[in-house]
Amino acid sequence: VLVNCSEGDPGAYVNRALMEGNPHSVLEGFIIGAYAIGAHRGFIYVRQEYPLACENMIWAIKQAEERGLLGENILGSGFDFEVKVHRGAGMFVGG
Repeated sequence: VLVNCSEGDPGAYVNRALMEGNPHSVLEGFIIGAYAIGAHRGFIYVRQEYPLACENMIWAIKQAEERGLLGENILGSGFDFEVKVHRGAGMFVGG
């Protein structure tokens, strides 16, 4: 499953705002979607120009892992899901 925070449209900052302001809501939707389709790996692509969004997502992922909401056997459900954050090369290169 992929979360794309490239936001190639001019003036589009919704993804950035969510990742900077409430990264846990992004993760929650990500986990629910992954569970629904049976995915076990997730990737979050964040533009290089969004360092706070990237830092907040990494922080939220670590918190979720510590609380058993990500990783192996989430909450004893038998469902495994891991998430990785990938920083883009910049809008000029990526878009």
